[in-house]
Amino acid sequence: MSSSGTIELAPLARISTLTLTAPGRKSAQPRSVTIWFVVVDGRLYVGSLRDDRNWVRNARAAGHVTLRISDAVLRGGFAEIREELEIGAVRTALRSKYLAARIAGWFGVQQRFVFRIDSLERLSP
Repeated sequence: MSSSGTIELAPLARISTLTLTAPGRKSAQPRSVTIWFVVVDGRLYVGSLRDDRNWVRNARAAGHVTLRISDAVLRGGFAEIREELEIGAVRTALRSKYLAARIAGWFGVQQRFVFRIDSLERLSP
């Protein structure tokens, strides 16, 4: 697999959402969700307010996900981030990119769970 450093994420960072696909925990069938994402320091991140969502549970169990961002299809590892400095940078980027996240932040609502997609490889343009 190529590293995320060899995949230029900057052009993709301007897109609003991606489709994340992970195999179901029980069925192993692909399960997809459309979610927000950000690129921080050349790395791709997603987050969730709750960790009981099926997409989070499926991706954690699989340890890898497939992403569709516009026409690009990428595959990478799925890792939860626990370092507060990195989480803070992702939350800041989310508030900067998404007005709804900025407004939610005014009320103390923010992504509680942050995940980095590592070791990205491009499956299609």
